[in-house]
Amino acid sequence: MEIYSTEEQQVEAIKKYWHDNGTQIIVGALLGLGGFFAWNQYVDSKIEAQEAASAAYDQFIEKSDSADANLSSELQQFVDAHGESGYAIFVNLVAARKSVEDNKFEQALSELSAAAKLTTDQTLSGLIATRIARVNIELKQYDAALTTLNAIKDEGYKSRVAELKGDVYLAQGNADKARVEYQAAADAGGLTGNTLLKMKLDDLALSSEVKG
Repeated sequence: MEIYSTEEQQVEAIKKYWHDNGTQIIVGALLGLGGFFAWNQYVDSKIEAQEAASAAYDQFIEKSDSADANLSSELQQFVDAHGESGYAIFVNLVAARKSVEDNKFEQALSELSAAAKLTTDQTLSGLIATRIARVNIELKQYDAALTTLNAIKDEGYKSRVAELKGDVYLAQGNADKARVEYQAAADAGGLTGNTLLKMKLDDLALSSEVKG
């Protein structure tokens, strides 16, 4: 089951940006330390660590592409070695996607929660939260899903949050609330490139006509 189809381009863009610019980000963050002792050695060590994390990340991605990949041990090894790098967020996201594909939802929830703790970026936090909510739905943790969704304040996720709330209510058998949320998602621009949302609205409209 694919639960990330509407988000993959976004997270791939974030990952690519970090992959391409991670070293420069580290250097920029350290510029204010110019007056400290052993500045050059400190910068060199940070750049070396970032480059090592980048190489390890590439290896992790290659392993994740294998159909029979079991990423648990590789994930732990990466976190142990490079847990303070920005790449730790993305290896957890990749591992979570693999876990979902293998229907290991509890494991996916753990990996997504780990990723969430590693970032304060509002956009990335919102994306991770929507994935957590989707896994909550698969686990029938509906209250947890709603709590997670209600905590997302980034307006850029308004449509996605409403659609996921609709999924929660539909799973709970509350078609009326689901319809309201799906319509809110549509009104927030959710129908653009999202045929699934239109299908959800059409199905609810059809079932309402049959009952009427």
